[in-house]
Amino acid sequence: MKRIVSVFLVMGMMLTLFAGCGKTTEEIVRTEDTVYSVLQITDVHILNDEKKDEKAFRDITKMVDAAKPDLIVVTGDITSEADNLTAIKTFGAFMEKLEIPWAFVYGNHDAEGDADKDAIDEYLLSLEYCVYERGDPAITGHGNYYRNVTDASGKPIMTLFMMDSNMYDEANGGYDHFHEDQIEWYKNTVQSIAEETNGDASKVVPSLAFFHIPMQEFTAAYDAAKKDGGKLFGYRFEDECPPTQDDQMFETMVELGSTKGVFVGHDHMNNYEVEYSGIRLCYGLSCDHNIYLVPMRGGNLINIKADGSFTTQKLMCHRVIGTLTVTDEK
Repeated sequence: MKRIVSVFLVMGMMLTLFAGCGKTTEEIVRTEDTVYSVLQITDVHILNDEKKDEKAFRDITKMVDAAKPDLIVVTGDITSEADNLTAIKTFGAFMEKLEIPWAFVYGNHDAEGDADKDAIDEYLLSLEYCVYERGDPAITGHGNYYRNVTDASGKPIMTLFMMDSNMYDEANGGYDHFHEDQIEWYKNTVQSIAEETNGDASKVVPSLAFFHIPMQEFTAAYDAAKKDGGKLFGYRFEDECPPTQDDQMFETMVELGSTKGVFVGHDHMNNYEVEYSGIRLCYGLSCDHNIYLVPMRGGNLINIKADGSFTTQKLMCHRVIGTLTVTDEK
């Protein structure tokens, strides 16, 4: 069960963290070496309440207007409502008005309501700007797919993996994990892209991975960084809620050497990023105005460089005074 953070503690943290954590801006000037930008938003939790939902839409619009991203990635939990399809359609209609390509991966709540993933898929696939793909139906989950960021010649410089981290572990309780067939799909895809791009399955193209539930390694990475002074920034306001059962996804990522960054949501209070075994493990910032009193709402701006590296910037929407605070690239 997620730890309950007191209102007074959160408000105190907000006052402290927003002071001096970045610069207030209405427009983010893209650095010259950034060739492609991705805005991660997560855990919006649409309620089918127009006035409450508008708060999230206002924040997303503010971030999009400032960052002008090439792609928006929604890392799950658009809603937790019983009438989930109505909520997802409300969100989808808003996103389509932005006229920016947007990708989606399932959270643990999105398909808990009246509509299952098949029904949600049908709607998402009907949209003009949504680039969601169903993925191979023979593989566990819905929405295991990828997109390549390419240079002017069409050569991939970065692969963006979207993966379904699934919902609940019915056998063991708690949250589900990546299944073996998903890990095999990821491995085969990395090697196939390397073969097609570089003529050698071992010469992998750099990649980033987007999914909802954090891997167990997030906890180990944070604890190790705090103990040994490793590369860590951002804040941990609650214990991580990873899958009950460990899997081999992280180990496979390390072995292949392609994935340089992992971006998740799920734990609404956390927004830290930490380096672990050569991979940056990153929480997004929740856009939730409805379910949790999150201390810092906003998004994660990912700046992809021509050499396949990347930096991130936190975009924080101040609820009271309506400003957007942006951190420096890290």
